[in-house]
This record gives sequence, C-alpha cells and structure tokens, in this order.
Amino acid sequence: MRNVRRSPLTACAVASVAVIGLGACTSQPSEKAVVKDVIEGLAGLSETERTCMLDKVDTYSEDELKAIGEENEAIDFNDPDAVDQGTEAFQNYVADLNSCMDAG
Repeated sequence: MRNVRRSPLTACAVASVAVIGLGACTSQPSEKAVVKDVIEGLAGLSETERTCMLDKVDTYSEDELKAIGEENEAIDFNDPDAVDQGTEAFQNYVADLNSCMDAG
C-alpha cells in the first residue's frame, strides 16, 4: 500500500466539513468530539500535525464550533474556492487547522 500524503487543503477541508455537518446534528456526542474524531481518522497526517490540529480545536468552545457549523451549512465543498464562501469565523477556523500542516 502506498503512503499517500494528503495535501494541506484536503486534510483541512475534511476537518472543516466535520464542523459544517454539525449544524444539522442535534444528538450527542458534542461538536468538539465529532471534529476530533474526524481529525483522528485523517490519513496522511504526521503525529505532530494531528496533535496540533487537535490542540487548535480545543481553543474553540462548543458554542463557537456549533455557530461555525450553523452559519456555513451552504458551503459547496466541490468548489475549489469553498473556504472563501464561508464566514470570517469559518475562514479563521480553517486557517488555524491549516497552520498545523507545516508542523510535521
């Protein structure tokens, strides 16, 4: 099996989709737990990158993550400029996660 490294945009987009999907989710587990599970499952991240992303998610409250998800449900992730469609809070969230991609 080839070890394929995800591009920074791909890894961050996957983690970003997790927070967007939370807006429609009303059941447990918490928003933060779901996002962390998605990050834990991302292939191709170094341990340093993964730890950095998890630490970044911890800087957000449950309410912040929920608001980011609810405010950005209409983003089309098939569009190469998907992040630009999001709110400033979403763009900052993606930038936070993306900053981890150079950590490892």
